[in-house]
Amino acid sequence: MQMGSLEVALDCYNKSIQLDGANASAWMSKGQALSSMERYADALSAYNESIKRDPNLAEAWYGKGLAFAHQGRYNESIAAFDGAIKLHPKVALSWYSKGLALANLRRYNESMLALDKAIKLDGKLAGAWLSKALILADLGKNNESLAALKRTVELDTQNEDAWFNLGLAFTNMGNYNDALDAYNKVTEINPINALAFVKKGEALLALGRYSMSSEALERASKIEPMDADAWLSKALALRLSGRYNDSIAAYNKTIELDPANAAAWNGQALAYAELKNYTISIKLFEKAMEIDPEETGFLYNKALALNELGNYSEAVAVLRKSVEMHPECAVCWNNLGLSLAKMEMFSEAIKAYDKAIEQDANYLEPWNNRGIAQIKGYGDFVEALKSFDKAIKIDPNCMQAWVNKANALKLADRGPEANDALEKAKRLGYKTNSGSA
Repeated sequence: MQMGSLEVALDCYNKSIQLDGANASAWMSKGQALSSMERYADALSAYNESIKRDPNLAEAWYGKGLAFAHQGRYNESIAAFDGAIKLHPKVALSWYSKGLALANLRRYNESMLALDKAIKLDGKLAGAWLSKALILADLGKNNESLAALKRTVELDTQNEDAWFNLGLAFTNMGNYNDALDAYNKVTEINPINALAFVKKGEALLALGRYSMSSEALERASKIEPMDADAWLSKALALRLSGRYNDSIAAYNKTIELDPANAAAWNGQALAYAELKNYTISIKLFEKAMEIDPEETGFLYNKALALNELGNYSEAVAVLRKSVEMHPECAVCWNNLGLSLAKMEMFSEAIKAYDKAIEQDANYLEPWNNRGIAQIKGYGDFVEALKSFDKAIKIDPNCMQAWVNKANALKLADRGPEANDALEKAKRLGYKTNSGSA
């Protein structure tokens, strides 16, 4: 009802009350009109007058509960809904509204009981199914939540919130195809739901459909041009699709909207690195580190850029800092080893590879790199072969490990075994003119 119509209705109810002040229904209708006008304090006064005149008017108790809920006074709201339920215990809406109020107080077990009662009374009450789904998700009962969301959209195919939350549920499960279908339904229902376009773009990103992702995120940024998160996701999609200059522009817009967004500075740095502009990328990584000094990834990325510039000693210093901060970072230890190996500090490199393996014994790369360092640093083919064999055990189809093993066997004058290893590498796609590690 439009505001003008509500004013007319309110005037009619006031005239009815003037004619018969004992008319409980008129007071209740006045309360409903005032609630619709968001005048909740006045509505509560009218509902109280109605209940004073007729304590058995369940609808007035229910309206009072809604008015309290709108004010965030959930305990009083629950008491009012209980008044309505006491008079008419088989009205599903009263149980449903009580369930919502309990949920707002985080009294989830009681809320679930109320919602289940509402659903038992009216199995087609989509709102109750949706509320139940959201509570189940908060309780970590994801499969039950998913089932409740599916039931919600069966009952109400145009329920935007239900489809959106269904998309989130599928996303959390890693089911990006079904998530995409859900987000598509949201944008079909509401073509200006920017967040749905963001989530749609992120699902497409996860599916590796970068061009379509950037289109969805472009739509989001047009709907909400001041939404930094939409620009950030768009920039990522553009970067992953190889449109590095466009990506840099999108990162610039993100930073303009949110200068303290460390992920945007880091992403822009990565885009410049893809363009082989490592000097600029290093400065941008440093900006990201300034904003979030605890993020190891920024240090790691800076070290990679320094390596590309041949500045191995500074890369080593950065990586040492990263492993000092996060000694559990296996990839950091591995790359520290690579940087040390570039400086021909093979003993230190092997120690770094060993630390990487200590953190993750099934991490293949440090085993390969360890074997190479054993050969280059010490000519120790026996230890090198042990490392390559470990890499092959982790992944029998790792072509590079077989190539490395073949080279080590050849250097150890074990020609027939070297040929066997090389043949295995060829079956995995190795070309004779390809370089080895």
